[in-house]
Parts: sequence; structure tokens; C-alpha cells
Amino acid sequence: MSFFIRGLWLAAAIVFLPNFASAHGFGQRYDLPVPLGLFMLGAGASVVLSFLGMGLFVRKKHESVDYPSCDLLASPLLGWMGGAGFMSVIRALSVVLFCVMLAAGFWGTDEPAKNIAPTLIWIIWWVGLAYVCALAGNLWSLVNPWDITFSWAETLYRKMGRGGSLSLERPFPERLGVWPALYLFLWFAWAEIVWPNNDVPRNLSLAALGYSIITWAGMFVHGKKVWLERGEAFSIIFDVMSRFSVTEARASEDGRREWRLRPPAAGLLNTDGMSNSMMALVVLMLATVSFDGFTETPLWHILRAGIYEGVIWVGRDALLVADTIALIAAPALFLGVYYLFCILMRAMSGSTLSTGEFARLFVLSLVPIAIGYHVAHYFSFLFIQGQRIIPLLSDPFGVGWNLWGTAAYKVDIGIIGAKTTWYASIAAIVIGHICAVYLAHVTALRALENRFAAVRSQYPMLVLMVGYTMVSLWIIAQPITDG
Repeated sequence: MSFFIRGLWLAAAIVFLPNFASAHGFGQRYDLPVPLGLFMLGAGASVVLSFLGMGLFVRKKHESVDYPSCDLLASPLLGWMGGAGFMSVIRALSVVLFCVMLAAGFWGTDEPAKNIAPTLIWIIWWVGLAYVCALAGNLWSLVNPWDITFSWAETLYRKMGRGGSLSLERPFPERLGVWPALYLFLWFAWAEIVWPNNDVPRNLSLAALGYSIITWAGMFVHGKKVWLERGEAFSIIFDVMSRFSVTEARASEDGRREWRLRPPAAGLLNTDGMSNSMMALVVLMLATVSFDGFTETPLWHILRAGIYEGVIWVGRDALLVADTIALIAAPALFLGVYYLFCILMRAMSGSTLSTGEFARLFVLSLVPIAIGYHVAHYFSFLFIQGQRIIPLLSDPFGVGWNLWGTAAYKVDIGIIGAKTTWYASIAAIVIGHICAVYLAHVTALRALENRFAAVRSQYPMLVLMVGYTMVSLWIIAQPITDG
């Protein structure tokens, strides 16, 4: 252990250590009370101590992944939320909002700040809904407009006497796994991080319409349920994130809808049916949000200039090509590092499991890290820039309407400060890594021959998680720079 602690000090010493945390989304700076290196070491030490505590006190091997839960809809206070009327209203509102977003992009103002499309897509949907799914439950499964509209079309098709299904029900090749969803999510990540015109309302509506056509076509060919589980990127992404949440939706044995309260992160213990493509998608989730944060650091702009010089022959699009290369390289690097540590885990455990089996077994333990970094990276962005939705709901097209009386609302940049953002980011990252350590430890106990082999297998995972904790805090603390 002393060797490990010395390694932590060395890592902190060689990392560029600014003594301030820049607030993402507002123009103020928070000076840390102690050097950033001490924060990094403290966060890493917290993860190490959690590992030691789990090694000492979490010893029992659980063969199943069952956990206690209770149905919230059985409560008189919440039972109405499971009613058909409430569900229908929520679904209809989701489709209306989706149609308003598309229409605003095509026919509203071209000014991003006055058009609802950019705010609704990038802040409310991608950031805000991810928060809700990860912390409260999979709201996306209820409000997915592609699912809802296709279901409505199927209902109309049946009422016309044309049959029971609107789909061709073509078999989905098993070898494809969730690769279609992975490529679609990579496309989305490119649009979010690299695309230079990703705030132009018309561009966003065109992209949303294109994705809609792909999704509806996939449902038509392979069936709605199959495509949502294998090809629709956000149904899979939000479902994975919701496994960390404290609730889950189920159907009871008699077919009744249930909304069950459960221990946090319990849903991530079930790795049954984990495929290589699903493993790659989880790593891609982690890599893209980390890369997004890294692009706001001075170091990235130095590296970017080097990549740019290497592709200068492309001409005026060289910078776009350089960013695209880096975006593709980031998940490849993350996957390579993760696989390397899985090789070390297998070697230290002495297990007969293959390295691929190790990688598939432990990949869901990375999800709390992805969620923690997502919360940290977008915290001020959501709570400050997210206020734009208030006036935009009254004037979604930017043409001077005041439908709900909120068009004059002004964003309050003082609603949260840089200090609050910094400490919330630390908490999110450290808690995410501690949860990851716990999940990996429990998974190792269940999968390996004995407790000693399970503990040994986690030494490399601990090094990986401590290192990533420190790197995450370093990224969060860097000054925001304009590209």
C-alpha cells in the first residue's frame, strides 16, 4: 500500500496543478482554499478507504442479484401516477413538445438563444433528462416520442383492420448486438462536441428529423421493442443510466404496472446477457463526456494544434477533421486502457475466466463514474443556462409571443456560485467512484472462486478508479477556454 500512496503523490506532482476552479457557465473564478493537488489526493484517498472498508466488511457472496423493493404506485399518494389518464397526458405533452421543437427549428428565428430547439435538445433533454434518469428513474421510457408515435400508428393500423402489427418483424441479426445504437450515439457525440453549427436551430431540427426517420424505419423493419432494445441509442443509454437510480418500472405477474423503490445502483449488479457491443457502448458513454470536458482545457488546445498540423492538407476543414479524429480516438483509448486493466485483474485473480469475460462482467461498474462526471461537468450549465427554457416556453419560435406570461424572464446567473459548483462536482465524482468500487467488489465476489481471489482482482481496478478520480478533478478544475 505504501507503494500505491507514493504513486499517488508522484501522479499529483507531475500533473499541471492550477490553484483555482473555473465555473462552467458563469464568468467568475473560485480560488480553492488548498492546492488542487490536495483535493485530488483527498478524493483518491476516499476511494482507497472505501475499497479497504469493503474488503473488510463486504465478504458475503451473493449468487443472485435480488434486492428489496416496494411498489410506489401501491401508495394512495402516488397511485394516480400509474393511471391511464395521467400516462396519456404525459405522452401527449411529450409528442407536442417534440413537434414544437421541430417546427421551431424549421420556421422559428435563426438566433439560437431565442429559439427553443437548442435549449430543449442540449440542456433540458440531454443534460436534464440524463440527471432524472440516473437519479430518479427512467423517465425516457415513458416520454420517448418515437416510441409513442409509432405506438399510435400501430393502434390506428389495427383499428383500420390491417392486422396486429405495423412492423415487418424481420429478425435482427444477433451478430449486430447494439452496434447500430453505438454508431448512432457516436454520431450524436460528434454533433454535440465537434459539429461547429450545432446551435443553429434548423440544423438541429434536420438532425432530429433524420434520427427520427432512422428510428421509425428500424421499428418498421424489426419491430418496435427490438429496435428500442438494440438500435435506438437513447433508449439504451438512458436505460443503462437508470440502473443507478432509486426506482425502476416493472410489470407485475398479473400485468399490472409497478414503479418500485429500490437501493441505489442495485440495477447495475445484473450483467446477464452483456455483449461486447454493449460493453463498448458503456465505455463510449464514459469516454465522450470525459472528452467533452477535456476539450475545455488549455492542454487540449495544445494537442489540438498538433493534430491540426498533421491534417493541414485537408485545408479549411482541417480543424473539423482534427476534432473528429480526437473524438474517435478517445473511446478507443478508454477501451484499450480498460481492457489492459481487465488483463491485470484476470492475472491477479488467477481466474479461469477469459479477459473478455472480465471486461463484460465489470463494465457496468463504470456507469456510476460516467454519471458522476456527467453531473459534475454539466452542473452549472443545467442550473444556469437551463433557465432559458422558462421564457422560451412562452415564445418557442422567437417571434414575440408570450403564451404563458414568462417571456420576460431573465436568467439569474447567481442562482448557484462557482464554490457550490466545485464542491458539487467533487461530491459527484467521488461518490460515483466509490459506488463503482462497491459494484466491482460485489461482482468479483459473485463471479470468482473465493473472497481472496475477488479482493486481489480489484487491485488493478482500484488503481484505475483512483487515477480516473484524480484526472476527472483535474479536468473539472481547468479554466474554460474558447476554441
